[in-house]
Amino acid sequence: MYRTTPEENQILNGVRAGTPMGEFLRRYWWPVGFTEKLKDRPTFVRVLGEDLVLFRDQRGKLGLIGALCPHRRANLCLGSTTASGVRCKYHGWVVGADGAVLEVPGEPRDGGFRESVAKNAAYKTEELGPLIFAYMGPQPAPLLPRYDFLVGEGVHYVTIQGFQNCHWLQCVENGIDPVHPSFTHGGPWPDIANTEPELGFHETERGLVYKAYRKTKDKGVLNYREHHLMMPGVSCGGSGGRYLDGQSAGTPVSAARWSVPIDETHTILFRVRFKPEDNPAAYKGDPFTERWRPVGQFIEPFKEYRSTNDPVLGYDVPPLHFIEDGMVVDSIGPVADRENENLSPIVDAGIIMLRKMYLREIARMQAGEDPKNVVRDPEANKVIKVTAYERWVTEEEREAEKKTSRQAAG
Repeated sequence: MYRTTPEENQILNGVRAGTPMGEFLRRYWWPVGFTEKLKDRPTFVRVLGEDLVLFRDQRGKLGLIGALCPHRRANLCLGSTTASGVRCKYHGWVVGADGAVLEVPGEPRDGGFRESVAKNAAYKTEELGPLIFAYMGPQPAPLLPRYDFLVGEGVHYVTIQGFQNCHWLQCVENGIDPVHPSFTHGGPWPDIANTEPELGFHETERGLVYKAYRKTKDKGVLNYREHHLMMPGVSCGGSGGRYLDGQSAGTPVSAARWSVPIDETHTILFRVRFKPEDNPAAYKGDPFTERWRPVGQFIEPFKEYRSTNDPVLGYDVPPLHFIEDGMVVDSIGPVADRENENLSPIVDAGIIMLRKMYLREIARMQAGEDPKNVVRDPEANKVIKVTAYERWVTEEEREAEKKTSRQAAG
């Protein structure tokens, strides 16, 4: 039986600069905001354990810098933007997108004081599709991957799927787990409820993929799900097609979720749903189900007795995709004690492969190489297509696919 060791778990649970995983995560681009939302005021964000302020100056240039003013350490998110940076609300100091102090009210311009102040941390930012991305690692920065769900022809929907009170990797591992949809999501997806999938996992150029067939409530009909995990933690699947109105045809809908580490025990989930232009179906109203935004601890000892003398025992899990995932993943705890798990070599093969992949790619980074899915070739980055989707096939079609695969294998 495979079991993650305490030493391996300690490596996997890092996010901050100077830790092996923290340095690995800084080799990639991370979403930090929405293009249409960032206008004329700065906003406070925390990414990979670093407190930062994201802003767009009056000339339209993006900035992502250390949150605290270098003067008296007030948070710059309370300030206002200028033509060249963000002005602190406390004493009016202006800090630019490169982290340098540009103005010190009351101080002689030629006195040399401004130039003597150490720069704030400052990170490279880019906008792609509906999102703002940040790169917080060493130079030269890699290319920002141009996935089809960001730049493809069609309609892109974006949202914050939720906030998890746990380590980001727990969210990523949930995405590469093909068994949980049958049991966690049997409410909103009754056609696959309590079914055991026939599954397989494969390493890809960019990460991992699982392919799973499972019987449905309709006799002779199988549900097929192909779900990709792209390094460092982008989950891409096709279940969004279930929420379309009208006849879906053409290229299937896909969705991607970035599990962005806020710090070691908190995660923000950015989600994009992509409906290609050749798919005639449409979403009516909000294309996403209710988001997961927990207030405090939702699981507590004797919780039912805290508000009434006549409680109904047990916990209600609403049949909503994001809520179900959110509750189950948070219930593991802030940081998973993976060394106490009992992983199956069959149904948990993807989790095992993923953890080994992270450890291997961290070692490659430490040896001075680019880890998996760091993109530097512009030609290969024009549009990166990800074949993540869900479809329904007959058992006869599945048997024909198996025959073709056996023949191809020789």
